[in-house]
Amino acid sequence: MKANARKRLAQRVRLMRTRRGWSQEVLAELSGLNRSYIGAVERAEHNIGLDNIERIATALETGLPELLDGSAQPATIPAPAEKITRPAQQAVVVHRKIFLELLRQCGETHRDLVLIYLERCGVTVRD
Repeated sequence: MKANARKRLAQRVRLMRTRRGWSQEVLAELSGLNRSYIGAVERAEHNIGLDNIERIATALETGLPELLDGSAQPATIPAPAEKITRPAQQAVVVHRKIFLELLRQCGETHRDLVLIYLERCGVTVRD
């Protein structure tokens, strides 16, 4: 029996999220959705709307076709250890003291989110 579209989408979202080493909380924060909603999407419990699919795809740095195409090979999804190549841009360097202050302001519980935001801004943290 072939899985329905909602189940295929659920599998793709979970696969792409876990390959990046992200928790549901990280994906929820990056997509602007609730963590429990992300969990329900990954369990194929919601008939998710196109706007929310687009928000998840954007958070995962992928396009709608890649997210919706259940036949795409998992190898096309970058693993957490792989460096995602971006267009050349001037690097921004933040010193450890400033980074730690940013973490203090955001709370230690959101360290992974801070790192993702900084990476997306092209920031490198150095000692």
